[in-house]
Amino acid sequence: MSRKRRHCCPNLPAKRRLIDPAQSSQRRLVLYTPSSELLKCLGLFLCRRCYKLDLSPTQAIGWLRNIDNYLLIMGYQPVSFLSSGSVVFLYMLCRDLLSPEADSVEQLQVSLLTCYFITHCYTGNGNGYPETPFLVGSRAAFWDRCLSYISIMSFKMMQINSNRQIYSETLAELKAIGR
Repeated sequence: MSRKRRHCCPNLPAKRRLIDPAQSSQRRLVLYTPSSELLKCLGLFLCRRCYKLDLSPTQAIGWLRNIDNYLLIMGYQPVSFLSSGSVVFLYMLCRDLLSPEADSVEQLQVSLLTCYFITHCYTGNGNGYPETPFLVGSRAAFWDRCLSYISIMSFKMMQINSNRQIYSETLAELKAIGR
């Protein structure tokens, strides 16, 4: 029925017309990159950002995957959270919040997992996530960090969520790290 309706109404407004499949697939190619590739880029970013540390790209990504697996096994999420969109959002937080002056791998881990927790809370499907798998160090310090990071990044978090161009630019920036 909907096909007949489209053919009998050729004067529909432009935004209701069918999109040319060639244009549509080009747009998707720009916006989509496999999460595994983006995770590798994120790992490289973390190693370059925290150049003083003896860190491999896979070590930091392992922390994220361990939490993701824990949340899957415990039933807090039905599928892996590490999608392209969540990795881009996490990268934005890390880019703006993680200090290149990190003195220890633990200091980096604390900051990265706080950013990951915020990413889960902001973009995740669940009503709530347990803090325990994200927690390294003091619970009070964790929550102070969360509030501080959210205060700093609130505007950008809303922007990347509502503005496709900002998302695309952040995605392109992350992908460029892997080249």
